[in-house]
Amino acid sequence: MPILERGRLVGIAFVNWADHHPFTEDDLAFVRTVANRVQSAVAGLQAEAEQRVLNEEISHRLKNTFAMVISIAMQTLRSVSERAPVDAFVRRIHALSSAHDVLLRQSWTAAPAKEVMRAVLANAGHDDRIDLAGPELDLGPRATLSLSLLLHELATNAAKYGALSVPDGRVAVGWRFEGEDEGREVSLDWTERGGPPPTPPANTGRKGFGSRLINLGLVGTGGVDLRYPPSGFQATMRAPLVQLQHS
Repeated sequence: MPILERGRLVGIAFVNWADHHPFTEDDLAFVRTVANRVQSAVAGLQAEAEQRVLNEEISHRLKNTFAMVISIAMQTLRSVSERAPVDAFVRRIHALSSAHDVLLRQSWTAAPAKEVMRAVLANAGHDDRIDLAGPELDLGPRATLSLSLLLHELATNAAKYGALSVPDGRVAVGWRFEGEDEGREVSLDWTERGGPPPTPPANTGRKGFGSRLINLGLVGTGGVDLRYPPSGFQATMRAPLVQLQHS
């Protein structure tokens, strides 16, 4: 039985009988169906293998691009006496790189939220002191990158001023679904404990990049509630589920 793909012969299916066996039209139709399904399965496996190779190549090139950006930045800003902004820029590039790695493993379609968080927080060096809990949630590419930068800034602030600045401090990150149907939202909570009492930022009217990024929320649409109780800094961020999954 010839197996054709777009008019081109790509395989032949052989069916053997021990005795003389006249093939009926139903027999031929059955053999043809099996042959075509086998070919479809093989083609699918070949496509997956090719996609893996492509993803590895893209990942390699992206890593080289990120490394080049960091190198250019370091060379351009080497005369800057204040190194903190330069170091912060480099760490943010690394956070984006971690998010891209997760997306590439998912063929750039959707990334599991928990996997994204683990990758970013591990890259920041705080994953062993941050507890993650929440339902399965796939993020679109834009939401993945946005969440990665947001968590990086929160972890950086916690390491400087909050719970991660002391040996016994910890952070809990939890997310949940709220609402129904088209109005369904995702609420994400960042809760610090065991650190020094937080101090609300002075209302000077000027905010750094990190503060502006946090106030933009999960997908840049706001919906952020920041609290400073004595037990530790807390933040709740909300965004429509459809925006997180399809942006």
